[in-house]
Amino acid sequence: MVQIIFLSIITIALFVYTFIHLVKENNTNYFYILALEFFGLIAEFILILIAKTPNIVLALAILIISIILPIIYFVLEHKNIHIDELINISKGKKNKEKLKSYLLKNIEKYPNSYTSHKMLAKYYEQNGEKEKAEDEYLIVIGINPKDYETYCDLAKLFHENKKENDAKNLLQDLLNQKPDYYKASILLGNILYDNEEYKEAILIYNEALRYSPTEYYLYYCLGMTYTMLNDFQNAKEYYMKAAIINSYKDISNLNLGQIYLIFREYDEAEKYFYEEINSDDEKIQAHSYLNLAKINLLKNNTEKAILYANMSIEIYPEIVKKIENDDTFALILGKIKIKPSKDVKSKINEKEINVIEHLEETYNLVENLADNMKIDIEKER
Repeated sequence: MVQIIFLSIITIALFVYTFIHLVKENNTNYFYILALEFFGLIAEFILILIAKTPNIVLALAILIISIILPIIYFVLEHKNIHIDELINISKGKKNKEKLKSYLLKNIEKYPNSYTSHKMLAKYYEQNGEKEKAEDEYLIVIGINPKDYETYCDLAKLFHENKKENDAKNLLQDLLNQKPDYYKASILLGNILYDNEEYKEAILIYNEALRYSPTEYYLYYCLGMTYTMLNDFQNAKEYYMKAAIINSYKDISNLNLGQIYLIFREYDEAEKYFYEEINSDDEKIQAHSYLNLAKINLLKNNTEKAILYANMSIEIYPEIVKKIENDDTFALILGKIKIKPSKDVKSKINEKEINVIEHLEETYNLVENLADNMKIDIEKER
């Protein structure tokens, strides 16, 4: 009996607390909590009146209804999580066309709702309303300044909207707060790279290496960045490190082969290209065969050059354009078999294609300079 009286006192206190919140906030959700507490109080008073100690099942049921559920509700409220808001979100997920209206309804009732503002930002972003998405992401950060993921989402959006200074400043502010946040470092480095601010990108990637020395992608990014600066010695070093860690091995090996080709170290270049003719990525396979064809032409092994060039086209028919535009292949152009276009299995992105093409252009430039120098020397003789 003492336990029931004690439960009644707690329930009455919770009832008064809930009623005060109802009057202050005019939130209809409190009616449901008051109803639960009321039913709990009725049950407790009946047990007190009949002076009967309930069995454990009934006591537990009263405890859950009158005390545990209301406490859970208030704890969730304290964490800015609202039951009716979650119900609306659930309805919106089931009916995508009404998701926006449910989220706006939530925000009207709970202006500081972290969950609804973040979902609305994602909704706007996915539906191309990027300015509105930016505004919502800013609200999310204002509600929860420790949500580092949202900083990155907003920075990506700024970058897509060509607001480069906003993106860079936001990420730099984040890294000042949390210098070991890998995602922000990569994103800022990549934005600087995309804007051809290669030296600044190197500083960011190197700073990130202090906190994430085993992240292969950082080494690969540094390799690409040094490539675009024509610092092939440093590029080679970082590609090798990325390949040793083993992820990005295929594309790193292809780039390493191309760098050795620029330096006319053909045997070393061949080693890397031969390793990648069995790559799972068909574009890497095709480029490896193409470079092997080039090396064999330089070594006057025409038959092998023809074989490798045709194997390259077999895998990736579009690569024939490179052959047609490269004077190195002029000797065997008549023996090249054109193939119809087809889908190619490849994970190489546009940035990586640009690096491959930069290395090819650098090789051609070096060769042309060497040929011109040779002609000039012969003329002087």
